[in-house]
Amino acid sequence: MLFHLTSASKKENQLKRRYDEELTALITAVHQNYSTLLQLEQNAYDLPEDLLILEKIAKVKYLFLLREVKKRQLTADISAPKKAKALKWRKRTNHAEDIFHPE
Repeated sequence: MLFHLTSASKKENQLKRRYDEELTALITAVHQNYSTLLQLEQNAYDLPEDLLILEKIAKVKYLFLLREVKKRQLTADISAPKKAKALKWRKRTNHAEDIFHPE
């Protein structure tokens, strides 16, 4: 009986991890879509109503996913994770050793 309980909890943990990864990927995609629409709205002179409606829908989706992430207590870098990782960006500080680092 003990083996059966541990395998069930192991399966639950695997499912939770898989859904957390999917949620992280989804919120990253929705955030990029929402930020693109926001930039269009800010840079365009006259925007059609269709794009305004799409921007509002993207905002609602993004806020809903943020609430889900808070419920699950997940952390993720949604700004530009692939770009930051590829370019080896660091957090900006005023320390000389962080500014001038040999690589």
